[in-house]
Amino acid sequence: MEKGKRVMKIGELERLSGVPRHTIHQYLRHGLLPPPARTGRTMAYYDDSHLERLAEIKRVKGSARVPIAFLKRVLGEAGAAGKEEAGEAAPGTGKAPGEARRRQIREAAFRVFLEKGYQGARVQDITAAAGISTGAFYIYYRDKRDLFMDTIDELIRDTVAGLEEVAAREGDLLKATAEIARFYIDNYGYFSGIINQLRGLMASAEPSARDKFASLHNRMADPIVREIRAAVEAGRIRDLDPELLARALMGMVEFLAILLTFDDRYTTDQAVSFLVDLFTKGVGRG
Repeated sequence: MEKGKRVMKIGELERLSGVPRHTIHQYLRHGLLPPPARTGRTMAYYDDSHLERLAEIKRVKGSARVPIAFLKRVLGEAGAAGKEEAGEAAPGTGKAPGEARRRQIREAAFRVFLEKGYQGARVQDITAAAGISTGAFYIYYRDKRDLFMDTIDELIRDTVAGLEEVAAREGDLLKATAEIARFYIDNYGYFSGIINQLRGLMASAEPSARDKFASLHNRMADPIVREIRAAVEAGRIRDLDPELLARALMGMVEFLAILLTFDDRYTTDQAVSFLVDLFTKGVGRG
């Protein structure tokens, strides 16, 4: 530890940042926070860089619950934003000039769409939230619909990246099922509002909305389908249709997530435990 540098234990970091201890540990596990200085196996010390990083994470998240993959990407790209704004691609990023501005507009649009809905949101609302002029908006997007579809694409990337990360980390069907269910429930508030608006566009016969929804649905199912198929081929579970079973699981998880938004009799842990128990007894070889 550097002499004269302010250091603190996790209790003080938790108090000063307003971020719960378990969330700080989660950020450490996923590399969103630099590791603390250690003086022994159990003594860890944090400093102002951890406070600043937690403040940055809170700024990006706002009041939404967002996937770790989204935070990693946004925070990882933040250092390249200045060069992109100047019309340069940051070294090693492969980002085209202007991507930082498009990301800024998408993040503002996400908040506006959640607050006002697609139909109620105006381009002026989005530009005001993004801190840009209306003229600047049309440099990057044709219209509100073009921006909404780009926002959906980003949602798909973030959600699928989170699911892929969970599935790859677990490597076991039951553990993967539990963690995917937990991921979906924990992040339901992040993507449910936008998904429901996409469903609304499908009902209004928006030509590309159905294709976009199908893409989201299929890509979210893919990691689950792969885990189920591998388990069937290895003889660990009964010979069931992986596509149908994955969708059945997704449906159950979504309705459990909805239940937890208004019924405080149950916790996420209880919902996940129930789902895994039901799944285990339903797919076992018997």
